[in-house]
Amino acid sequence: MSLQEELSLLKEKDVGDNSTDFDIAIIGAGPAGMSAALCAARARLNVILLDRNLPGGQTSTAYKISNYLGFPSGVLGSDLSIKMEDHLNDYGVLYKCESVEDILDISGNIKCIKTDLGNDYRVRGVILCLGLEPKPLETKFEKTFFGRGISYYAQADIEKYRDQDVAVIGGGNCACYAADYLSQFVNKLYLIHRSDFIKAVKNLKKKIMENPKIDTIWNTQLVDAFGIDTLEKIKLLNGVTQQETWLDVKGVFIYVGRIPPKDIIRVDLNIDEDGFIITDEFMRTNIPGIYAAGDIRSKQIRQIPTAVSDGMIAAINLDKDLF
Repeated sequence: MSLQEELSLLKEKDVGDNSTDFDIAIIGAGPAGMSAALCAARARLNVILLDRNLPGGQTSTAYKISNYLGFPSGVLGSDLSIKMEDHLNDYGVLYKCESVEDILDISGNIKCIKTDLGNDYRVRGVILCLGLEPKPLETKFEKTFFGRGISYYAQADIEKYRDQDVAVIGGGNCACYAADYLSQFVNKLYLIHRSDFIKAVKNLKKKIMENPKIDTIWNTQLVDAFGIDTLEKIKLLNGVTQQETWLDVKGVFIYVGRIPPKDIIRVDLNIDEDGFIITDEFMRTNIPGIYAAGDIRSKQIRQIPTAVSDGMIAAINLDKDLF
């Protein structure tokens, strides 16, 4: 069947924006959710895609993605998100910007999804693609200066930090990508890591270590911050010498990991000790009719390609199991 024939058939089955009955609801519009939605739409299932944010998930906030097949020179996260969303639009996938508050009738053949806008959607199957959120330091000063010098996204308000001194907290891939991106705009960047080695991939690590704008501060933690209105300086503690020092910076970007959302829809799902949803290889959870895909799953690798794969596997098996 040609692409045009597929799209024509999908238009014939279009349920419209006002419908509340669907074959499948996908909660989360990151790469896993969009992949699942595309696969389900191509199987001619009526799909609703729900997310409290715009499509793209954390992909839309990523700087440069270099490990996605088909983009040998890399691609900006925002550009990749737009391409994914355009692909969904070609198949008429219905997207709603709503937060899911609960899933009722969880053990029944028809499940009811309740959202913050007071809508109830009746579906036969659910795929949870909730993604992750930045892990906070859980400090008082972090809350005080959030949005006033402390951020979890390097792309946020970059013009505020142009030609300024800033710090990135962390030593993994995300922290290093953020440092690499920010170094194009700032005067000086301090990469502050509690360990004595960077855990990024080799080529990225080499790039960071050779960047003249980046100074790496090892075995150190951020313990306090000061500023009258906005952030002016941060207090550091060396874990080896126990020496405390103040560092003048205008911005701090925290990249110490990602965790499952605090408001995760648990509905008696089996989760591991870190809060990730446990599934089998077919993306089935312990509750019939509910599947999980992407970074929210308990698994080894969390990357865009693996999220896309999870989404497709979940949609294919949901279709086989329920229809």
